[in-house]
Amino acid sequence: MLLSALRDWTRDSPTTAAPGLARSIIRFTVNVIPDPDHAATAETLEAMRNERLVLAHAVHSAVAARR
Repeated sequence: MLLSALRDWTRDSPTTAAPGLARSIIRFTVNVIPDPDHAATAETLEAMRNERLVLAHAVHSAVAARR
């Protein structure tokens, strides 16, 4: 639901969407990621980044294979 709303916002109001999207991502991250002083914060962020990279590479490979 959140992603759909953010996508609509970007489409319907691109001039206000960038700052609003940034605020939304920050709020989401603050609610999901542990306290910044918590030892696992960096590990959590790295794991999230790595999972997204793996997904991005898989999608890219699948698209390239179809060509």
